[in-house]
Amino acid sequence: MSNRQKKTETFIIKVMDQQNATWQGSVTWVDEQREQYFRSTLELLKLIDGALEKRNDDEENSDEDKRRTP
Repeated sequence: MSNRQKKTETFIIKVMDQQNATWQGSVTWVDEQREQYFRSTLELLKLIDGALEKRNDDEENSDEDKRRTP
């Protein structure tokens, strides 16, 4: 387990419709001020997961850069 503190992320989810037993709407990633539309609940979860993975990758790259700098 890492010594890093866990950071929280905030997403605003707007469900605009429900068809075929799933949601359609938009998700806004508050920290990035980015909004994307989704056509299913699965797509919504993939968007959120991708945003969190991108953040983790960015943090890891930032940590590596700090270690390289004398």
